[in-house]
Amino acid sequence: MASKRQPYWRTIGTPTTLVLYRTVDRWRYAIDFTSPSGIADGALNDPAPTCEPGTAQTACRHKAEELTHRLLEVHWRESDQPDWWAGTVTSAGPRPPA
Repeated sequence: MASKRQPYWRTIGTPTTLVLYRTVDRWRYAIDFTSPSGIADGALNDPAPTCEPGTAQTACRHKAEELTHRLLEVHWRESDQPDWWAGTVTSAGPRPPA
């Protein structure tokens, strides 16, 4: 009997905001989703915490694309907190067919 369960990435919403911050031992991220709403967070294994913010921002966008199976365009801005950046998803590609 065939399963009617959808892959997890078909059940999460569209990413709207990415938050990236540097800790002593690694970069951490949070991704905010809408429709249905939710948050995914975690740590990036690469790059090193000493790398440039642009490298970590690219890795964070790739992580969000990996979770959603969609290509994303993100506009990054520096936060008022040191070593924190917020990214607004300006474009999210279509979901792949199931």
